[in-house]
Amino acid sequence: MCKRILPLILALGIACTTVAQENDGIVYPNTFFASFSVGGNSYTKNHEGGFAVPSVSLSGGVWLAMPLAVQLNADAMLNDGNALVAVDANFKWDLNATFFHVYNRRFLYPVPFYPILGLGTLFVPGAGEDQSKNAFQLSLGLQAPFRVADHWDAMLQYKCIFLPQGFDGSQGDNYLHTFGIGLLWRQSYDPYHRRIERYTRGIAEDWFLGLGVGPNYSAFELFTNPDLGGFEMFGWAPEVMVGRNFSNFWSVRFVLGGLTAHEAYDTVEQRPGNGYRYGYLHADVLLNVSNLIWRGRGVRFNMLPYLGAGPVWRFDDPTFKIAANAGLQLRYYLSRHSDIYLDARYVMVEPSVGGGEGPSGKFYGVGLPSLTLGYIYNFGHNTTRYRIPLDEVRR
Repeated sequence: MCKRILPLILALGIACTTVAQENDGIVYPNTFFASFSVGGNSYTKNHEGGFAVPSVSLSGGVWLAMPLAVQLNADAMLNDGNALVAVDANFKWDLNATFFHVYNRRFLYPVPFYPILGLGTLFVPGAGEDQSKNAFQLSLGLQAPFRVADHWDAMLQYKCIFLPQGFDGSQGDNYLHTFGIGLLWRQSYDPYHRRIERYTRGIAEDWFLGLGVGPNYSAFELFTNPDLGGFEMFGWAPEVMVGRNFSNFWSVRFVLGGLTAHEAYDTVEQRPGNGYRYGYLHADVLLNVSNLIWRGRGVRFNMLPYLGAGPVWRFDDPTFKIAANAGLQLRYYLSRHSDIYLDARYVMVEPSVGGGEGPSGKFYGVGLPSLTLGYIYNFGHNTTRYRIPLDEVRR
């Protein structure tokens, strides 16, 4: 696993540094970091669990903005004689940079604490008659680095991996805890060397609130299933969102959405599957590619592709499941505080949420594509969102 992940991490660092130098601040140059830690783990299943060793973690990433970093991470664990491998992409939030803006170059006072949020997969290799198992997983964690040299930090790290209910034969909730101590290498000796062009200023600046509504479609193998069900598989998915623009390139938002959907199309009775009500709370990271293409002032039309993940549930069967989503938001500037948007999204859910599998039987074959039209209200001065044209400034 390490042999596969290490080249990926190195490639991420080289690519992000190159993009930063070419694109004037999509990420700040020389902010790549990599870490290695070792420790223990605890796997709780059916309300039982125990501490075990070892647990090994390898990660690498880059800072997108002053308080936000993205990284790839791989964990390998041994628990009760079983090997477990978790691979995910996660985001680190620098609380110190957000709220305090002070530090001592030698001792990093106050000591930085980085909350971590991630999405990935957990893989349990099979042995003998036991088949391999895999599933989506969400992770929450905390990392605390302590500076020991110009480019090196000692660090403590804790992470809780949330697994779907019913995974690995369980009858309830599943949690996998990892604990580790390790080293973190930074490309720059200054851990706060991450201010990019037109980054957000002030805690109250650059927040936004949005409301939208549109149709969704209950898809089972969207591109390969000959019996999708046609127009009868449409439903509705209103949404409310809150988010923040961290720079003119990067935004983060939280979206609560969902309402109606259908189970798999009944090919025998030639009718749509049973209707159900559902909800989905997801966190998304958006990249404004319009500011990469058009570098002048006054860019009113914005294209923001994004990735996200979060919990999804049915109201008739409120169990904890995890979904991943990707999409494209088209956002048009109306005024200092107002935007309208069109959002095309694909939400990938587990078959148990949709009420059945697609023809291939794969756990990633069920989805809820949607198209949402809505309005966004922006708070503050929004200097990261829209650069007023020079002729308007002169007026």
